[in-house]
Amino acid sequence: MAQIRKFEQDAIVDSTIAHIVSDKDDTVATLEATPEYASITQMANTIKDLNKQREILSEKSNSVEKELENAVEAFNEDVLSSSPIYKLEYNRYSYQGELGLRFNTDISNYSSARNIIANDIAIALLPKDAVNDINSIIERISDKFRIVLA
Repeated sequence: MAQIRKFEQDAIVDSTIAHIVSDKDDTVATLEATPEYASITQMANTIKDLNKQREILSEKSNSVEKELENAVEAFNEDVLSSSPIYKLEYNRYSYQGELGLRFNTDISNYSSARNIIANDIAIALLPKDAVNDINSIIERISDKFRIVLA
């Protein structure tokens, strides 16, 4: 057999492929009629439906989360009276505590509570007779930071 040239080989390949796919519509229709394809289609539709439900749940979750953030802010202002020590915090990425809620009691050296207490003590200690009354001064200052629920 004589050796064929590259372009002749390519022509034979193209003709073979054209012959194979000439009845592709019938082949695809036959494949789509198989029970396996029907099962795969059903799974794909299930995923499509679940993705729609996920979108709906995500929108609802975002809406409720915004309400929660507003409620936490209102709680800090109304119930805690914007206390510099006690603060309710919500962290959507936290896996600690119930639903990412926690009370932060920050009394570090840089907190505003420490500064308020230091100023109140300095003012209270200005009179010389205040040294004898230090416990009542501390109690009065501490009372400012107590949370009183009605």
